[in-house]
Amino acid sequence: LAGGAPIRLHVFGGSQGARYFSDAVPPALAALPAEISQRLQVVQQAREEDVVRVKAALKDAGIEADVAPFFKDLPQRMAQSHLVIARAGASSVAELAAIGRPSILVPLPHSLDSDQLENATNLAESGASWCIEQKVLSPDRLAREIERLISSQGVLASAAGAAKGQGRPDAVRLLADLVEELTLKS
Repeated sequence: LAGGAPIRLHVFGGSQGARYFSDAVPPALAALPAEISQRLQVVQQAREEDVVRVKAALKDAGIEADVAPFFKDLPQRMAQSHLVIARAGASSVAELAAIGRPSILVPLPHSLDSDQLENATNLAESGASWCIEQKVLSPDRLAREIERLISSQGVLASAAGAAKGQGRPDAVRLLADLVEELTLKS
């Protein structure tokens, strides 16, 4: 992310997390230093009723953004990003690992059996992401984390490599092989 190169940031929260990110991300990005915010290219998922508000807040902050309730090409957009901010559902964490993207994961509070916190913690322990619980994540803290990650030489690239190392792109084939094996045994 040298010099004036664009910084591609992808934000998605799924049906249960998009509202939180719609409230927290625009003020966090607006608080970034101009040398970072002016380079941002943001893709953000927002609930239908929040799209106009989020677009306006990012535009007012001078941030280039594509905001929508749904993206048909979500995996491709994630793969092109330098940093992803997301919830930590199993499929999101698996996708981040499979495509090797660094992330700030904000587990859904009170998720079933704290599964999202466990997912985020596991990926963070591998060096692939940073887990921050929603109860301690203010827009100011999010801004500081984004600035730190973008400004630290090589941190995002290292995290991307760690994420890729956690990925199981062959998971579907392995599951199919297991099902076939179990079927043959019965």
